[in-house]
Amino acid sequence: MNRKPGSNPLNGLLFSKTDSNYSYSKHVSLFYIGFGSILSQILLVREFLVNFYGNELSIGIIFACWLVWVGLGSAFGNSIIKHNKNLFRLFLVIIAITPAITFVQILAVKFVRAFIHTTTGEFLSMLDLLGFSFVVLSAGCFLWGLLFTLGAKSLTLEKDELWFGVNKAYILESLGSVIGGLLFSFVFASLFLTLQIVFLIVIIAWCVVLRIAISEKKWLMTFYLVGMTIVFVALLQPIRLLEHKINGYQWSFINNKLTFVRSIDTKYQNLSLLCLENQHTIYADGRPAYNIPNTYDAELFTHSIMIHQTDAKRVLVLGGGFNGVIKEVLKYPVHDVKYVEIDPALLPFVEPVANIQNQQALHDSRVHIVYMDGRELLRRKMPSFDVIVMNVGEPSTASLNRFYTVEFFRQCYQSLNDNGIFAFSFPSSTEYLADELKDLNVSIYQTFKYVFTNTLIIPGTHAVLIGTKSTKPLVSQPDSLAQRFTTTRISAEYFTKYMFEELMPPDQIKFITNTLEAAKSIRINTDNNPVTYYFDLLLWNKFLQGNNQFFSYITSFWIFVAGSVGSGLILLLILLHLRQPKKQKQITLAAIITVCGMTGMALNLLFLINFQEAFGSIYEMVGAMIAANMLGLALGTLVASQLIGKYKQKTLLFAVLITIISVVLLLPKLLDFLLFIRLIPITLFVTLLSGGLIGMLFGLVNRFHLHNSSNVGSIYAFDVFGSSIGALTTCSLLLPVLGIQETGIFLALILSPAVIGIGLMSKTY
Repeated sequence: MNRKPGSNPLNGLLFSKTDSNYSYSKHVSLFYIGFGSILSQILLVREFLVNFYGNELSIGIIFACWLVWVGLGSAFGNSIIKHNKNLFRLFLVIIAITPAITFVQILAVKFVRAFIHTTTGEFLSMLDLLGFSFVVLSAGCFLWGLLFTLGAKSLTLEKDELWFGVNKAYILESLGSVIGGLLFSFVFASLFLTLQIVFLIVIIAWCVVLRIAISEKKWLMTFYLVGMTIVFVALLQPIRLLEHKINGYQWSFINNKLTFVRSIDTKYQNLSLLCLENQHTIYADGRPAYNIPNTYDAELFTHSIMIHQTDAKRVLVLGGGFNGVIKEVLKYPVHDVKYVEIDPALLPFVEPVANIQNQQALHDSRVHIVYMDGRELLRRKMPSFDVIVMNVGEPSTASLNRFYTVEFFRQCYQSLNDNGIFAFSFPSSTEYLADELKDLNVSIYQTFKYVFTNTLIIPGTHAVLIGTKSTKPLVSQPDSLAQRFTTTRISAEYFTKYMFEELMPPDQIKFITNTLEAAKSIRINTDNNPVTYYFDLLLWNKFLQGNNQFFSYITSFWIFVAGSVGSGLILLLILLHLRQPKKQKQITLAAIITVCGMTGMALNLLFLINFQEAFGSIYEMVGAMIAANMLGLALGTLVASQLIGKYKQKTLLFAVLITIISVVLLLPKLLDFLLFIRLIPITLFVTLLSGGLIGMLFGLVNRFHLHNSSNVGSIYAFDVFGSSIGALTTCSLLLPVLGIQETGIFLALILSPAVIGIGLMSKTY
């Protein structure tokens, strides 16, 4: 039975005064829900990345837990609407308290290591991350989901208009997310600290609540806004001091021997400086990145490489040169040393604690510091280098993995002169390679050999791999290298000619070379098939958990078996209800929105990783990428709302699904194009179009669903549950195990039951 105008329970309880004023207030509240939730999400993702030494798996797990709780909150909202008559106060209270919970969540993440008793520098297992994320994100995310359902209901006047109200709520929430994401990337990230942004979200929430409560008293609202602005500005500095103290307490709980000095959020990472006696340590995104001073390791690394090109004139150092590498390189007869760091804030942050010799090296007239992505620099035409030294860290994330791919090694090869060498280090062992370490080493070595056929590996806990364009074999005899080092007349604090015998015993070189050459299972690491960071992840998980038995069963074959079984069960469920059109429609719509939610999230994450591969970091621009996706969702839902009534809904739904399947099958070409064109606006535009397809699908499915149902949050709940599955599996399983091409095929496979289900739906739609 259709309700008469005004019969909606929210009409008299939630918005009972001047309709135009309260209509505006409702729109503002939905907009704020998107704005506040996206800022909370971005801040929490960054905190998790820092405190869990995060990689793309961390992002996937966090998004998955976030979406599960949002979905539960949205679904629970249906029950609240049916059984709670005083929705006015409930809605206002939840808006007021939800952003404040973000502050508690951030504190919980900051002090996680104190809770689970892990020390500085120790990685946390995937199981720890999953469990802690699920608990910490529960309350806040549940309330954000609940707010969406209550807000969507508030925009509905009649039952026949439920679909329109939900679509409008989806659009407004998405637009709020767009503005929040853009403001974060281009304004908030550079102006405010984390807790200052949280305080801003709280202030805005209270303004929204007051706007709803006193909408007819504009003078009071103006007074309140001015007062809250003054309070916000006045408390900025105290909040800055509070955050500094909290960070200090955080590190003292982890290790009370460490003295916290300072930390900053840059465009590319979080940097923290800590001190232990006379030793300083730089933590990048929570991971120990550099020890200052670290003369021994710098000398060992640099001279074991430069000894193979003692007459080098032009040298390129990619990352980590400030802590001794540049100083040691300058001991050779070089004329030009290009030192590349992607983050312009790094050197000013660390230089004050570097020793005088390293400071002088950085300011030497032969050294030219370039703040740029290393891959971007190598794309530019310039004179060839005699030596390229890479010191960016192990491939623990997709962002770092891009320096261990065939494409990057080929760039280095093409940038060397005819006798030039390229070298880097990676985690290894001098004697025994366990399965996970062997997989990592084989992937790095074989990928390198794919480009550099003439190579030399120097064993160690961090092995050094050297490749050259020359056809002459690299010298590996310790005596010859010792003689060559003596000839250079270079003096070092720790490194002497006798160390070559210790570094390069022939039997160890032969053992590790034969082991890596004889490997049968080889996974070449490429930009679109980034497997090396996955092996690095498994190595750390084995170290923490003791085994990776579960992951040993995850192969391309079994992933496709699981996808086929899941798709078959969905299709069977649809076929079993052919004689129950209403039930069949509900199952089909739930299946469509779930698998498309998963696909949409998978596309979003793949575009995020592609952005990292193209531009070096997503740390600051994550807000802009999420904003582009959310704007696409809003525009797609708006387009769907406009098309409904002009064309058959079933035809529209079928067309959108076929388009999505075409996109996932063309993913390799699309991502290759984005890597080739390397324009941020183009990447954002493609992300927007992808979100637009999912938004159109949501709008159409929502119209179908609410034709005979009053559960306004159900489709949204299925959407976020599907998205949570996509978030959990894309970075951790699909991309590293299947690669881009097979991931596209897998996504097309799980979408197929949805297409068949639409074809079997009643022709009356």
